[in-house]
Amino acid sequence: MNKGKQVILRRSIASALGIAGMAVYSSQAAAISPPSLPVLTAGAVATVESASGDPAASSVAATNIVPNRAWSDYGPDYNYGWTYIAQYRIFQVGGEADIAAGTRFDLTVDLQAKAGVVTYRRGSAQPNPVEPMNYPAFSIWTSGSDPLVFGQPNGLGYGHSWNQVRGGYGDGGNADDPCGVGGDCALGSNGWLGSGGGGNIVDGHDGWIGYANAGYSFTNGDGDKIQGLYAGAGNPDNLGEYGGGAGDPLNGRTVTNVNANSPYVESGQATLRFGEAILNLTGLKAGYYLIGYAGVCPDSNANGQQCDLATGNAYKLTITNNGLTTVPVPGAVWLFGSVIAGISIVGRRRAG
Repeated sequence: MNKGKQVILRRSIASALGIAGMAVYSSQAAAISPPSLPVLTAGAVATVESASGDPAASSVAATNIVPNRAWSDYGPDYNYGWTYIAQYRIFQVGGEADIAAGTRFDLTVDLQAKAGVVTYRRGSAQPNPVEPMNYPAFSIWTSGSDPLVFGQPNGLGYGHSWNQVRGGYGDGGNADDPCGVGGDCALGSNGWLGSGGGGNIVDGHDGWIGYANAGYSFTNGDGDKIQGLYAGAGNPDNLGEYGGGAGDPLNGRTVTNVNANSPYVESGQATLRFGEAILNLTGLKAGYYLIGYAGVCPDSNANGQQCDLATGNAYKLTITNNGLTTVPVPGAVWLFGSVIAGISIVGRRRAG
């Protein structure tokens, strides 16, 4: 195939997937280059949101439209995230001095549906409404103190999807899909995010921070049970687990929405409502993070979410650094202080 035909093929594939400008396709590899948000120092807020189109534009003009099922419906049964049609952002928490000192902050990540967005197609003066992303969800990973580098899928199926609740290289899989849809079984379904695929998301489960899912719960191709706002056909008990196989390092342990086993975050909690997924992170270590987000439509649409009614959804993503994590004073310290104060009062009375 000559170079001109290759270019046409790549553009056609990108256009068909609705991801022009996000991915560069070839028969060997495809790279994703997520934009970076402003540095989130204490009190800072970063926002990405869908914007209405300009009727004077020569093509579809609305920006930041995300597919409505890309977080949970790769393939007929895998229920992984779709690499090429999800949205991603890199964000830095704290300044360089904070990263060097290991400072911790409290963050709020809020992904919500946005109504009233329209776009204009080429040659048309009539607006086309964009559906709100009514079942938003997201996952967060970290590269620690190193600036984040995104990995590369290998073009053989491996890396075209990702597990919502696992870290990078070496975080395993199970007997149902140990290779992550045709990939290297030694790497796991998210191996391409870490050192095994040219990325630098922290290897193993430590690289995964947490998730929030305002759609239906489900079980993904690695056997991990993903909690949601609603019990789903693939997870009727709405459980949240990491690990389904005997070889998983956290086999059978409940992790809720935040990986408190990771050294990069202390705790957290999800708040879910229709059209909005919020994750509050406590004690998030200063460093570099990746968020992947889109709509939720698991189990081949078995939950009746009508996910195929629209190809794009409007959203607003807001990440807020709420400030330094407050270190609680141990009870023994308060008791010791009370004893000292009492001794001091008695001493003064005797002196008087």
